[in-house]
Amino acid sequence: MNLLPRNISLPLLAFATALAAQIPALAQTPRYPTVIPCPTVLPPNEIEGKTITCGVFTVPENYAKPNGRQIDLTYAVLHSRSLSPAPDPIMDLRGGPGGSTLEASALETRAVIYESLRQTRDIIVLDQRGTQFSNRLGCAPVALLTLGVLLDPSSPYAGTLDPLVNQMRSRFPNASDDTLQNYTFFDLCARVLENHGNDLSHYNTPNSAQDVVNLTAALGYDQINLYGISYGTYLAQRIMTNHPDRVRSVVLDSTVPLQANKYELLIRDLEISFLNLVEDCEADAACRAAYPNLTERTQALLNQLDESPILLPEPITPPRQTTPIDRITSAEFANLIQAMNGRPRQIAAYLPLIIHELEQGITTTTAGAITGALFASEPPPPTLEPSPEFYRLQARDFQAKAEDVLRAQATAAETSRPASRWVQQVQSVANTLPEPDKTLLLTNLYGVGYESTPRDRNTLLTFVAEEFEGDTAATLTAAVNAMSEVEVRHVYDVVAALTDSVLPLDGEVTTGMFRSLDCREQIPFSDPAKTQAIYDTMRMPQLGQGRLVAAQQAYDLCSFWPVEPAPASEHVPVNSTIPTLVFQGRYDVQTNSDMGRMMMEGLSNGTFVELSSTGHGAIVASQCAKDIGVAFVNDPDRTPDTSCTAELFPTFVLPPAQ
Repeated sequence: MNLLPRNISLPLLAFATALAAQIPALAQTPRYPTVIPCPTVLPPNEIEGKTITCGVFTVPENYAKPNGRQIDLTYAVLHSRSLSPAPDPIMDLRGGPGGSTLEASALETRAVIYESLRQTRDIIVLDQRGTQFSNRLGCAPVALLTLGVLLDPSSPYAGTLDPLVNQMRSRFPNASDDTLQNYTFFDLCARVLENHGNDLSHYNTPNSAQDVVNLTAALGYDQINLYGISYGTYLAQRIMTNHPDRVRSVVLDSTVPLQANKYELLIRDLEISFLNLVEDCEADAACRAAYPNLTERTQALLNQLDESPILLPEPITPPRQTTPIDRITSAEFANLIQAMNGRPRQIAAYLPLIIHELEQGITTTTAGAITGALFASEPPPPTLEPSPEFYRLQARDFQAKAEDVLRAQATAAETSRPASRWVQQVQSVANTLPEPDKTLLLTNLYGVGYESTPRDRNTLLTFVAEEFEGDTAATLTAAVNAMSEVEVRHVYDVVAALTDSVLPLDGEVTTGMFRSLDCREQIPFSDPAKTQAIYDTMRMPQLGQGRLVAAQQAYDLCSFWPVEPAPASEHVPVNSTIPTLVFQGRYDVQTNSDMGRMMMEGLSNGTFVELSSTGHGAIVASQCAKDIGVAFVNDPDRTPDTSCTAELFPTFVLPPAQ
């Protein structure tokens, strides 16, 4: 058997050198049934077809051309636990933009956070257009081609991108070489996505709002309850504005108001979150006495760290990073404020003490907070005589072990599907090749269906014919021909997940979707000069430096990303009488508390709930938020009881007695 590819081509590379090819957007008819096997590993205790049903819904890419190019959206219904559920479901609206609700961990998170609401209602989750399972606008294949082949000095294709990089250099003469290569990659990705037939301007909020309304109507629901987190709140407001008759109630969690000038306001995200913490410390008598004048002291500390960082006794490595740090700088302090978003109650309690110690050159608590060692829970003491708590802990451990077994079974079921087995066969062939040939073959696999060809059976057959010969080609061809249409479609899902495992560029947020929507709806309403002016007036500019760089790059990227700006009519406050609950975490560094308060501007029937010791996505980490949300959805005309928020006030750690 000859396992060597006959002639390893690089179709994505061919496109990168041509750049001019375009294909028309052709009308397509739906090719898949409404109900499909779920394209991901299901959460523990979910039974496909009984507790959860997945499906595909076909919509026009451009609603102004209903008979034009069609795209498939993938959704799931988490069926209510009730035998007689309420007729109005919860419609989950994911953030990002570009986040997937159906990716395994995201779906499991939704099964957990909506469990209480599921007692009375169905929960609908949808991968919005352009995201992972809904005509994904991923850039990872292009990034792998760029990083693994075109920018590899040892590659025979090295230098291919030089003309494009030089074009970027003439446009952005002050940018570094790394930044220019980054811009070139985004430009190339946009061209590849367009070459595939996508009109990127139609991956926008109004169209996603129409998708939600059409999907829920097709599923037989009249009114719906919207639950949006982060960008999902922005989408919810568009549904409230464009389709108010379809909405019974709305929960907005970590809000982005329609009228917000995002790239001006985000500069102060970290500073606002930190100043909220200082305000909380000053409201606590013991904290105020132990740490007076905390704002001024922090300003002085950050200036001091700029001039003279504090060396650590030994290097430490933060979680999810590979590069150790050997000193505390103002940037590391800013990173700690950023990390407070995910561990608000823990980090916030120690921040005044951290500032107090760093003023004295002490790094013990800071290092523990950065690594997470400070919050590691100690094992419970041995119990000689069983107690109720002993049995509760045992029950929790057994439940966790049972869920691990169920996850393993679900993963095994997913990897045994024909689509997964076919991709595994291609990988196994690649693993027998010398490194350069392996890289090229896998690059072709990651990019299959990303040039000018549709993501269908014929594209897979062409891929096999171009890359393999003999028995290997015959085996792979037979496997493709034996697949159902659903399995053929799933091959591309499996390849996308594989691509993310190698380069997680599109893992959390699908890059092409994010850029298309951001460049259409956010950047046009922000002003680079005002962004800089806001930064210049910050009390602690060190907390805005990272956001300033990100904003400047976003302005640059959107100057060439191929979408048209949204009309000004989309950038006005929502004006609604729909019962609406607005959650805002005081330590949220992604949608700061000023934005949460701004959201109330046009809500005549809105309730604002601010939560201490809470970061981004209140419902994810706060039982208090879950309880308030359930009560609100069950009776949106009644003001919810928010007394549980008092329990969230942080308990600040005081300095040891002298």
